[in-house]
Amino acid sequence: MPADDGDWEPLVRLVREGDVSAERELVERLYPRVAGRIAALRPRRETMEDLVQEVMIKVFQRLDQYRGGVFPAWVDVIAKRVCYDALRKQRVRPEWTFAELGERAPEEGGTTELEPTYLDAVEVLGKLFTMMPPAQAWLLQEVELKERPIGKVAVEMGWAAAPARLRLFRARKKLKRIFEQWKESEHAS
Repeated sequence: MPADDGDWEPLVRLVREGDVSAERELVERLYPRVAGRIAALRPRRETMEDLVQEVMIKVFQRLDQYRGGVFPAWVDVIAKRVCYDALRKQRVRPEWTFAELGERAPEEGGTTELEPTYLDAVEVLGKLFTMMPPAQAWLLQEVELKERPIGKVAVEMGWAAAPARLRLFRARKKLKRIFEQWKESEHAS
């Protein structure tokens, strides 16, 4: 049975002390709440169970950072971050289901040629990067392909946060323009 916010402190204290049964109880009591949060935010490629497990791992890893207050709200923040991270990864590397592929979906028992398509995309992206200013291409590779936060890249480069985001915005815009030009030239030939 779920506890109200005031009943969490003794349980958290027992978990911090290494009580295995308290750890199990914490997971059982948090599961419905975490699953509900994930259901609202879940990226399509991730399964509910994988995300819940990732949230629980982060809760236990960061339990020493919990400083009191409303424990379920603290867990909610972790759940949201896990979902947002998964959504960001999905945006950078979208994954398509067979239903979304429509007529291009393989027949039952058949194979798909998604791997060559991915390799073609990497080749095209490499060509597009060579058509861009090197600094912009580097920034896109760091943030979009290597999935590094713009804040960390900015600190390493000695940039302020706002100008770094502006540089990233301009690089994305430049890549889009170059891609449109490349696409037109490919269809013209």
